Amino acid sequence: MPILKDIPFVHALNLTVGDRWSKYSTFGSTNNTKFALEWRPIEDLLRGTTSKVFRAPRIGDIFSGAFSDAPRLSHDPCDHATTAGNPVCVGVPTDGSFVNQNVRENSQLNAIASGSAYAGFPIGPEKGTSFDFGVVYDPHWLEGLSLSADLWRLYLNENITSVGAQQVLDLCAAGQLDFCPLIRRFQSGDSQGQIQTIVEPTGNLGRVDVGGVDIAANCRLPEFAFGRFNVGINATYLKKYDLQGAPGLGDANTVYHYAGHFLGNGSAQAAACAGANGAVCLFPRWRAQGTVGWHMGPFDASWSMRYIHGFRMGSASPSQDTHPWGRELDGQFADFGATTYHDLQFGYNLEALNTRVDIGVNNVGDKQPPFLYANNTLNANTDPSDFDLMGRYYWDRVTVKF
Repeated sequence: MPILKDIPFVHALNLTVGDRWSKYSTFGSTNNTKFALEWRPIEDLLRGTTSKVFRAPRIGDIFSGAFSDAPRLSHDPCDHATTAGNPVCVGVPTDGSFVNQNVRENSQLNAIASGSAYAGFPIGPEKGTSFDFGVVYDPHWLEGLSLSADLWRLYLNENITSVGAQQVLDLCAAGQLDFCPLIRRFQSGDSQGQIQTIVEPTGNLGRVDVGGVDIAANCRLPEFAFGRFNVGINATYLKKYDLQGAPGLGDANTVYHYAGHFLGNGSAQAAACAGANGAVCLFPRWRAQGTVGWHMGPFDASWSMRYIHGFRMGSASPSQDTHPWGRELDGQFADFGATTYHDLQFGYNLEALNTRVDIGVNNVGDKQPPFLYANNTLNANTDPSDFDLMGRYYWDRVTVKF
């Protein structure tokens, strides 16, 4: 809806309003709205958006079949138990002698990950609100330059995620009784009280608050005798990423501060990490990608840089400690430096043959991933989802269009 136009300080002012009503057989109906304001004080743009965030469980979230998992635990709330009746400790001896063997030996336990239906676990939609305020500047006096910055904030309630074994234990101990039937302990014999298996369901877990800034700059330079260059950079700064494991439960609720940290495998923080099933969760403060491109006739080339900011594993705060050097060393942390990858590409276009040839080198500097050790990751000794495991490698490609 246009509101104002072509008056001092208002080249254009427009409002966008949206609404969506949906009905789902799994949980009922929902209504979600969006408001966006576009203000151009000059020909360039200021923009702001607020909208309801809604996501229904996918078919896989509900009906995914069971598969074997082998997580680690950082602690068992039933260690040295002396009172009976705690639903998380069914079968555990109450003489104070019990110690979880998987925790003591830092060994993997038997677990079954599945969708909510197999686990018999309730699931519903995740809901929240997003906010965005930004500016785009494309100066008419400098053709080819584009600058933008966006300040954003997002929060989600009851986010849909795979719930890890550690989080199942912790939430049951905190009084969320829906999780207690997922824990199965040996009821007798030499292994009495030890965990036989834990079912890791897909369900709704806690509250997530995320905020940061996106920055982008792109410039297309004038054409010279030796070709045309393009330069660009895109970066994101993560100001906060906080997760509440059990909001509304008072002292039982723990707030994990993820921004700038890597969460060690088996830690309570990793178990609560949305969508990762407790495997790998890395949240560097900065991520960026820069590119320099060149084009002249049938030739082109590019140089790309990928940047991952440094991060910390562990914390001096007991509630945030992921124990990078083992559970016996409380309050210890390790800082890891930034990682930058450089990639080169060169291409030639044979237009008469409808053919293009490309060659390139990725990770030119043969940068190795940070060594995070097997007790903090699952099998890889590093984070394979964020870092290049192959080192320097060469590639070529021929593309023919018919």
